[in-house]
Amino acid sequence: MELTKRESDVLQLLLIGKTNKQIALDLSISDYTVRDHVSSLLRKRGVRSRMELMAKQVRF
Repeated sequence: MELTKRESDVLQLLLIGKTNKQIALDLSISDYTVRDHVSSLLRKRGVRSRMELMAKQVRF
């Protein structure tokens, strides 16, 4: 599945180790919106955790 622009932005910040709160501040969105984007990323990538998501992305 294709990622939205915002999901891609969130993913890039996750990959450099930022927390939801830091991502929210960087992107000027709420913590809840970040959480929703992370949930969507997990679903779209077929993984269950942020760590699994990050490991999968690093491999590609």
